[in-house]
Amino acid sequence: MKHERRYRGTGSGGGLNKFRIAPYLQILVGLAIVAGVVWFLIRFVYPLSRNLAQGISPFATPTPIGATPVPTPTPSPTPDPARDHPLYSADLTAVQHEIVVPEFQYLSDPVVYDGTIWFVAGNYATDGMASFTRLVAFDPATDTRSFMALPLRYKSIRFPAINDRWIVYLDATASGGGRIVAYNRVTDQAAAIKTVHVGMPQPVLIGDVAVWLERTGQSRDKLFACDLNTLESVALELYDNSEYALSTPCTDGKTLYYVNPEGKLVAWTLETNEKRVIETGTYVHDPKCNGTYLAYLSGNHGEDCDLMLVTDDGVTTVATGVIDFWIGDTFLAFNRYERNYVYFPADGTTFCTTRRDELAMLIGAGERYLIWMDVTWRDKDISEYMIIE
Repeated sequence: MKHERRYRGTGSGGGLNKFRIAPYLQILVGLAIVAGVVWFLIRFVYPLSRNLAQGISPFATPTPIGATPVPTPTPSPTPDPARDHPLYSADLTAVQHEIVVPEFQYLSDPVVYDGTIWFVAGNYATDGMASFTRLVAFDPATDTRSFMALPLRYKSIRFPAINDRWIVYLDATASGGGRIVAYNRVTDQAAAIKTVHVGMPQPVLIGDVAVWLERTGQSRDKLFACDLNTLESVALELYDNSEYALSTPCTDGKTLYYVNPEGKLVAWTLETNEKRVIETGTYVHDPKCNGTYLAYLSGNHGEDCDLMLVTDDGVTTVATGVIDFWIGDTFLAFNRYERNYVYFPADGTTFCTTRRDELAMLIGAGERYLIWMDVTWRDKDISEYMIIE
């Protein structure tokens, strides 16, 4: 008896494949999957990446239902403190003025005291060098000047220091040396307080006391103080072959500031004999002060010098490449590459006060005044000033 063989299929024709519409159903399922992926990307992935790009944390707390969303405030720009200064929009040609003293060819050593700018003035001497023979008091408020003929034995009046009672100055020879003289503005009397054999010391005044640093030997210098009422002098410091003797002392009218033989910045209140060392961590040269600000140079007047300001938090660098500087009531004035600048410590702003296409040499500052020489043309001395508000 023959048996009929029956074969079962492998299953390849089962399921959807046995329907004619199976290919179309597979296409629809594929499209549905693609649409789902696209929806997921748009709904979740894209907002997340956008928030991350904007710095928004994906874990930020959502706004509660029913609460009013608070918009993120638009950041406002930081105001520029320079705009608050009159110098920001000043016309330099209008606020800068020449000091004209037709009686004399040269002005030097300006000092500002009680709203008056004092100069020494002179002309060429027979030896071809300038001889400063008068003290000029220039009043910027009235544009007037007056002259004072101080006692003069040698060639020039140099480096006057002035307060309400005294004028102390160096009566200098052409090659250095001379004598230090104190003129009493109340009694109209003058007295020589020290013979100077070499160099040109610059005296400072603290009430009735004059202080100066003087070379007294081949390698020795002394810091002197003289009571102008009794003419008694005393040596405050002795410098033996010390480079710090090149630094000029200064005063704010109450305290003496100077660099001691070890190179430390010293503040000495002579009236109470209180002395303290101000730690700077840098080389100190030619400190200057006004009772509010104390500053100095980090070198001996060169393009490698920095202007340093002493603050409650330490010492900060105001500018680099500073040749010289002075201090006014509210500002520090300094010179870089034959251009003058003023720096306001209160807000850290700096302005260039030299006009375009001009060159300047800073020669002084005090109270509200900045004083310089226009050296654009070397054939004539032009002294100028401006008020710094």
